[in-house]
Amino acid sequence: MDLVAGNDQRELTTMATTKSRLSLGFSRRQLLIWISFLLLSGLAVIAITFYASYAQKQLDADYIAFSSEIVRAQHDGEALRQSSLNLLDHPQPLHQRQLLQALWMIHSRQMTIEQYLQRSKLTAHDTQHILEEFTHLDSLLQQADAIAPDVLEDTSQLSSLHDLTEDIDNSLAYIYSELHTLMIRGATEQQHIMSVMTQIIIALGILVLVVILGLLVAIEKILGQQHELEHLSITDELTGLENRRAAMNRAKHILTLAKRSGDSVSLAIIDIDHFKRINDRYGHPFGDQVIKQLALQLKTMARESDVLARIGGEEFCLLMPNTNPDGASELCERLLGSIRAIIITHEENSVPLTVSIGVTTTHHQDDYDFDVLYAHADAALYRAKAGGRDQLESFVPSTRG
Repeated sequence: MDLVAGNDQRELTTMATTKSRLSLGFSRRQLLIWISFLLLSGLAVIAITFYASYAQKQLDADYIAFSSEIVRAQHDGEALRQSSLNLLDHPQPLHQRQLLQALWMIHSRQMTIEQYLQRSKLTAHDTQHILEEFTHLDSLLQQADAIAPDVLEDTSQLSSLHDLTEDIDNSLAYIYSELHTLMIRGATEQQHIMSVMTQIIIALGILVLVVILGLLVAIEKILGQQHELEHLSITDELTGLENRRAAMNRAKHILTLAKRSGDSVSLAIIDIDHFKRINDRYGHPFGDQVIKQLALQLKTMARESDVLARIGGEEFCLLMPNTNPDGASELCERLLGSIRAIIITHEENSVPLTVSIGVTTTHHQDDYDFDVLYAHADAALYRAKAGGRDQLESFVPSTRG
């Protein structure tokens, strides 16, 4: 045989593994699908965990900040009361400044507390009594602000100022005590809501993952069916060999490459002798067994780069790239001998199996066409049948007519 190594040979060898590549491609698609699902699952778990952790941290941060502010505010009332007592006992500028600073701190803290109240999302019903007390506190603070700057010039106001500071301290104590109770209750409710929302989000995340998993399984099944259809479209169901359609597609590519490089391509048509007689005598199931046995034998004899296909009921073709007439004849003679040696039994009876083969090889530019090669090989097969069967006939250019 004329076996040529090179780029074209490698390309033809690659074509011979088309079905295995389809299977490998499908496995890779399956792997990508499941990797994608695992990545999506991981991202969903990370996102839910981050959300729950971040939300809880934010809630805890607000709670701690509000609590700290209330604790500091309660000290402001005590500082105001103490500075007022000091000023009452010792009317000095130092004690006056301490009192004014305490009043300023209470004003500042009040604004901060009001901002926390707005952020807390407490209802008007919950905070109405506190806001009313804040209004009363504002009135007391205004009175204290009016007296404190001039109290050293008019010491008769010291007693009134001290009474005001006590009222302010009591008002602050009431406000911050109520706020602390509301804050704890609100924080507890928010934590409960956050817990419920986290559970809902986790459930939704799981639902989304289940939906994604269902979609991926559906996609995998669709890809599997597509792969199966692709395989069925190019495969003969009985023998597992390529069918006529697949053989013609591959032959077209092989012949195009061979025509460009000038390599010889041979085609053999193999037909079972007296197959109708076998079917009539032993039944179609036994005939199918004969076809499968022959296909198995042909597969063991064909080269990796050859294209072996079942193109009819009992008819097979063998396309042999880079093979000259002598090489094709040599291979076909070996095929004849190996098939004669096959022992097929039916109910303990041996059934002889022979084939007739017609072979042709490209000689002219017009020969690099599957239909042309098939017509030439079929003509040679007709002569083999007419000449007594169980033999090989070759198509030669001299017989072209």
